[in-house]
Amino acid sequence: MANTNTTATADTATTATADGTADGRPAGAAGAVWDALNAAPDGVTVSALAEASGTSRATVTKALTALEEAGRAVRAPGAGTGRGRTPDVWAPVAVTAPTADTGADDVTPAAPTDDTATDAPTAPDAATGTDTGTRAGVISPDTLATAMQVLAEEADRRAAAAESLRKAQEEEAERRARVDAELRKAEQRETARVILTDLLSTVATTLAAIAADDDEQVTRGMEDIARYAGSVRRTTRTTGRTGTGTRTPRATVDRGAPTPLRPLVARHLNAFPELEFTPGEVAKVLDRSSGAVANALDTLVARGEAVLTCERPRRFQAVTTAATGTDTGDTARADA
Repeated sequence: MANTNTTATADTATTATADGTADGRPAGAAGAVWDALNAAPDGVTVSALAEASGTSRATVTKALTALEEAGRAVRAPGAGTGRGRTPDVWAPVAVTAPTADTGADDVTPAAPTDDTATDAPTAPDAATGTDTGTRAGVISPDTLATAMQVLAEEADRRAAAAESLRKAQEEEAERRARVDAELRKAEQRETARVILTDLLSTVATTLAAIAADDDEQVTRGMEDIARYAGSVRRTTRTTGRTGTGTRTPRATVDRGAPTPLRPLVARHLNAFPELEFTPGEVAKVLDRSSGAVANALDTLVARGEAVLTCERPRRFQAVTTAATGTDTGDTARADA
């Protein structure tokens, strides 16, 4: 309890606290806290008092403790909410000045009006129509229950979305597997078609070499036929089983009945008489095997319809009309 000094006169007795003013207001920072407390007669938290008085929470707590001991402030303990506890609420106690004839040296706090004076006020505020028991910074049980319900609904929504995404991914994986299998099958068949077409062209070229008694050409043709036969066997084994890998299919053109290769090679050389070509370059243009094209070029050189311009790498060029005195285009058409 604060010490008081009393100066009596004939008519009045003036009481002042030792560390305060004559009207009972504490001095210093405690006075700012006292002013802020009196400005909120319905009760206020420590945080709100610190903000209103411009002091720290420690200063507010110390001043409130002193005021409570002096009977000038009352504290309503906070209530539990299930997930925490609401802050304590402080309210001022009206000061009753002592009379001259009583000689009382203490300040008598106003008696509580009912048994609930020590609890947090819960009556609705007349000005705002809101429950003053729920103040700024305090979450009501209803609000907390609503938030928990929203969180539960969001968790259910996320679980349903994750399950829907998983099913969609499985369906997409199955679809891609079917497409990959179809692509592998189409690739295998197209590869087999290309190999057989090139083999047929090589066989035709080799038969022509046999008819022309060209032993060297016959030897090369037989080697190419053996190489193509190995490719046919490998393609047959691959077509009979399902693989897991994929590769880019070889670009091909839609061919009808097989045509002799040598006239095609001669026509390409004659179309660009000033250029030189390797067997691989011609094979790439005609979409044929480089071995078969090389055999056709050697035959054209042997017949005087082309010339070997370089040994390494081997390059070929058309024989111009001025050099041979004949029209190589007519010769190519005759072979066709």
